[in-house]
This record gives sequence, C-alpha cells and structure tokens, in this order.
Amino acid sequence: MAPKKLLALRLMIDHPQGLFGSQFVHLSKGKLNRGTVYTLLERLVEEGFVKEVPVPASSDLQLARTRHEITAMGKRAYEAFLREQGLTTVPFATASAQ
Repeated sequence: MAPKKLLALRLMIDHPQGLFGSQFVHLSKGKLNRGTVYTLLERLVEEGFVKEVPVPASSDLQLARTRHEITAMGKRAYEAFLREQGLTTVPFATASAQ
C-alpha cells in the first residue's frame, strides 16, 4: 500500500469523527498536500476504505462540506498491511497516536 494511503488511513483511525480535506493537509504536516489530497481521498472512497459524509452548511454564508471517515474495510486493509510488513504502526504515525 502506498505511504500516502497509509497516512490518510492512519489519520482517520486517529480521528474517528472524520476529517475534512484541509485537515488532512494540516495534520500530515505537509506529507499530504492540497493538490493531491482530494484525488487520494477519491481513490480511497472508490476502494471502499473511506466513506464520505456530507455536512450541510450551517448558515447562508457557508458552503456544504464533506467529511471523510474510515470504513471497517479500510481499517482491515490498514491492519493487514501492518501484519504483512511485521509492523505494529507505520513509521509516520501521527502525534495523537504516539
């Protein structure tokens, strides 16, 4: 599994309430960037590892947004990768996971 996919899945494991695209950029400390994070998330949704949760606008001045949450299938894929590699966590585990 590609390192960026692993990182995105780890971030969602660490934040089970879900994340907005911009939060992936911030929390990854530059490992995921604005130019590629949405393409990455789209692929993870297509693979069934992530689900999109629409968040309606809370006022007329705000746009609706999409939060991304890891699925059970995504968790299993992440854990299977770690087992295959003989790891307990990925080398770039997030601050909240340490």
